[in-house]
Amino acid sequence: MKSMQKILLAISTSRYSQKLVFQVMEEAKSNISRGLQVHIDVLYVIEEEELKKVSDQIGSQAFWGPSIQKDVVEALGNEHHRMALQRIAEVEKEAGEIDCEVNTFEIRGKFSTSVIEHAEQHPCDVIFITRDDRPFISRVLFGSEADRVARLAKKKEGFGRVIIDQ
Repeated sequence: MKSMQKILLAISTSRYSQKLVFQVMEEAKSNISRGLQVHIDVLYVIEEEELKKVSDQIGSQAFWGPSIQKDVVEALGNEHHRMALQRIAEVEKEAGEIDCEVNTFEIRGKFSTSVIEHAEQHPCDVIFITRDDRPFISRVLFGSEADRVARLAKKKEGFGRVIIDQ
């Protein structure tokens, strides 16, 4: 029986980097070429809290009525969802080409909490995540969900490494 490597790819409504998909597939191919069996979990976190923040920001900074504001936020959410599903499809397609099993989980919640809970329930050797596109100083002052995941994972027994796409 082959040894197994479990990869967790965590994406969300604001984190669905194409570069990250490439990194995950390179990791999978590398391990398969070394004779390992590779399994990928794709965790898609729908961050309703983030969309609400955007809605609140639009409401306080724009001169739109509630109906237009709702339509804009809904369109933004739909676009993020479409892009995340596109990334998931890319992983599934490439994984199928290299005989790699993929399970997709779609949940609603806070990104860092959801990733850690998933990794606790479905142990993995490596977690791939991407940062929100924010300036460094903003991450330092207000924190980063990606950094939170890395910090929490280091404290957990049996967690593998965390790779953060910049």
